[in-house]
Amino acid sequence: MVSIDRTAYPRFKRVVSVREIAEMVAPSESEVAWTRSKTPSDGHLLSLTMLLKCYHRLGYFPDVG
Repeated sequence: MVSIDRTAYPRFKRVVSVREIAEMVAPSESEVAWTRSKTPSDGHLLSLTMLLKCYHRLGYFPDVG
């Protein structure tokens, strides 16, 4: 059986190492600049940055509802 991260609908793994989290979550300067230009507050900045990082990893925006 193919692992879930190699399918058309990737998901996050259940167990993730600290190194993988650091690589996945640490935003670049250009990502921070882009999110700052799109959001009015720091709370929204964090949310949009995390959604952007999820999009980069998964290829789609996860449902937040």
